[in-house]
Amino acid sequence: MDEADLTGKGQDAGGADAAGDVAAAAGAESDNAALRRTGGAGQQPAATGNTRLNQAQAVKPTAAGRGLGLFSLLLATGAAGLAGYLYYQLIFLTPMIAVDARLGGVESQATQIAAELATLTSQQAASLADFSRSQKAELELAQERMITAFNEVAKDAPPSRREWMVAEVAYLLRIANHRLLMERDVEAALQLLTVADTILLELDDFGLYQVRAELADEILALSNVESNDVQGIYLQLEAIKSDLAHLPVKLPEYLLQNTSPAPAASDGFWQALFEQFSSYLRFRRFDGSTKPLLAPEEAVYLELNLRLMLERAQLAALRREQIVYEQSLTTAADWLDEYLDTNEASVRRAIAELSDLAKINLDQELPDISGSLTSLQSARREGS
Repeated sequence: MDEADLTGKGQDAGGADAAGDVAAAAGAESDNAALRRTGGAGQQPAATGNTRLNQAQAVKPTAAGRGLGLFSLLLATGAAGLAGYLYYQLIFLTPMIAVDARLGGVESQATQIAAELATLTSQQAASLADFSRSQKAELELAQERMITAFNEVAKDAPPSRREWMVAEVAYLLRIANHRLLMERDVEAALQLLTVADTILLELDDFGLYQVRAELADEILALSNVESNDVQGIYLQLEAIKSDLAHLPVKLPEYLLQNTSPAPAASDGFWQALFEQFSSYLRFRRFDGSTKPLLAPEEAVYLELNLRLMLERAQLAALRREQIVYEQSLTTAADWLDEYLDTNEASVRRAIAELSDLAKINLDQELPDISGSLTSLQSARREGS
């Protein structure tokens, strides 16, 4: 019970006691007045001896009693008014004060409870936020661990059929680039690119669409390049080398034959003798354009030099060195024409083959076919 309730009850008790005292005093005064009136009336029958004296004596007490009664009435009326006022104070005003005090206490308690509730709400929100952050961090950590575990399992697991096919395509594209750049083998590079495109067609993966588009452009570019059968050139030169031992060396020939008519008898003896000696001797002017014939031991060195020159042409053909290739074949053809017997069909055929081979253009501009390999590597990185 609070202090307002105790104060209200104390005031109620004090007011009731005061009203009781006033009422008791008013009652006593009323009783005394009644006794006086009763006593006066009782004395009237006792004074039977002298009627006038009694009437004169009875007039004076009646006027005094009236004044005392009027005073008592006023006093009773004041006491009743005071009792009513106190009753109004106790019944109507004092409870409202207590109610207001109680309402004030309830409002203060409600304010305190609201403050405590706000504090608890903020604390609960902070706790929930901390819990949410901790749970999110634990979830992310669990996801990372799960991804790491999956990656480890995927690494340990054997590759799928698609991975095998993509790896095969990458290998074919690398070999095609190597054959084209290092060996300048257009035919081999074209075949490798065609096989790679066939594998991608079988794979039927839209993610590799860009790779197939690059392959189509590269295959078309290689198809437009004039093909040189380097292997055929190498084997053709090897066949000519194997026939060098069978090619005949140029032999000395007699340019002047005895075509003059027989001397007549009229020419004389000395004229006939001169003609006979002239057939044994021949005088020619040598201007340096004609070289002497080779000795038998020099023919061996000629064959070795021809072999070395043809091997040099073979190596130049493999390396696509156009200048060295042409010079080697031209030199070999000149040596054949100069030192071998061109009257033989085999020699003429060898010279013609070397001349035809020297006309082949090996130094051609080759297209770039690395785009498909680059696109495939990018697609594999994005897919992993």
